[in-house]
Amino acid sequence: MKFEKGLSTATLLSNEVKCKQVALLERYILLNNLKSVLESLRGQVAGKYKDEIEESVSMVDILAVQLSKTENELLQQKTEVTRIATSLKLASEDARRIVDEERTNARMEIENARAVVQRVQKVLKEKENSSQRIRKQGSHMKIVEHL
Repeated sequence: MKFEKGLSTATLLSNEVKCKQVALLERYILLNNLKSVLESLRGQVAGKYKDEIEESVSMVDILAVQLSKTENELLQQKTEVTRIATSLKLASEDARRIVDEERTNARMEIENARAVVQRVQKVLKEKENSSQRIRKQGSHMKIVEHL
């Protein structure tokens, strides 16, 4: 049960990583579009505005580098979450298998114990019947002796 909770948590983390990947992709697309617009403006302006556009293109490039670093970190997180989820899934399967084996062993032990109890009850019943026969024979002998 604990493994299943962990697996559920890993699944939630995996979904979170996927959402972050989508957001990252959207940012990457926006940056590319922004850079394209800025580069097309670069050829159409001069002077002070051209310098500002150059500075803006440089900032977009810096953001693209930061985005790449974030993407690498996200890929590492995804790999780690996947590894943890796989480990938890295997642990859950192993735990389930062990529980099933132990349950089967316990059932066999219970059945063996029942069989032993039945044999003991049978022996006790036979001994009781034998004792009753001996007592009856003994009382018949006493009656015969009295006669």
